[in-house]
Amino acid sequence: MSIVSADVREHVLLYGSVDQHGNSLTLSGKISVPDEPKGIILLPHFTVAANDEVPSTSTTVEAKYLRDDYVLIMPDYIGYGVTRDRVHPYLRGDLTARNCADMYFASAPVLDSMGVRLPKDTIIIVGFSQGGASALWTLKLLEEYSDRVCVKSCYAGSGPYDVATTYDEAIRQNKVGMPMVIPMLVMGTSEAYDLRLKREMFLTEYMNDRYDDYIASKEQSVMKLYFKMFNHRVDRWLTSYGGDKKQPETRRLYEGLLRSSLVHYPLDSSEVGQEVICPEWRPKAQVYVFHSYSDPIVTFRCAEHLQRCWQGLPNVTFDFGDYGSHLRSSRIFYHKVKEKLRVESK
Repeated sequence: MSIVSADVREHVLLYGSVDQHGNSLTLSGKISVPDEPKGIILLPHFTVAANDEVPSTSTTVEAKYLRDDYVLIMPDYIGYGVTRDRVHPYLRGDLTARNCADMYFASAPVLDSMGVRLPKDTIIIVGFSQGGASALWTLKLLEEYSDRVCVKSCYAGSGPYDVATTYDEAIRQNKVGMPMVIPMLVMGTSEAYDLRLKREMFLTEYMNDRYDDYIASKEQSVMKLYFKMFNHRVDRWLTSYGGDKKQPETRRLYEGLLRSSLVHYPLDSSEVGQEVICPEWRPKAQVYVFHSYSDPIVTFRCAEHLQRCWQGLPNVTFDFGDYGSHLRSSRIFYHKVKEKLRVESK
């Protein structure tokens, strides 16, 4: 146990879950406990690159906004923490949801031992960027366990709910807001669905020469990689083969991206195999979806497609606006969430 302030205690938790093959493994995360919590927040984190950016090894940005009032349950994800030697199955939402849910259930005896006993309907899920998509995937899963847990509300900010469209737009515009996501997405999707893609077919020679240092080492932070990989042209990092869905291996990659998409509407309806993905699942909890029109990291189309799928649901609120960049809008999102939680807790 560590004390981060006079009123907040933190515990690193090791817990059991499964990998993409359904095999058992041990994962890590952190629980943050204030003296007088108003409730429990399950807090999946946004995209990281270095192992010292995950909850078990650091105080994340999300935690700084929310830790004073709520118990925070913060998973590391596969590929980080005690599993840092594994490839992170980037954006495979159903798997991340399972890992997040398993940490939530594993947290109960720890909280009981600390004398923290809150009604099970106090759980709230909050996430931004990768965490925003993970929040909705986790809500979807936890609503299947209504006999064990009741989610009160879910706050999802700027998430890549449509992973395939995110990839499509980057290739069509030959522009990517955060270049590190190209190798992370290709190799992470290959890992997530056991595609066994050959890295050299998809990543340029320039990227291949730097992959171990930049990505596999888990030693370079997001900000360091942002400046090291400052060229935002997709073709600096991805080969022409990797952008051509007529190629068999690229088609397999794209099918993985579709499987990782909570929702999908094709940009070009004339393309063969471009099915619409709109889940039959409709959330029962109150859901708040936030996105900036001008977000260069996660295309606004992701939020548009989610709204198109869930249009008219009375318990889902969409908050779209000109909130600026991904980083700036993240601050706005957390401030809005904090205010909404303050009102909600009255």
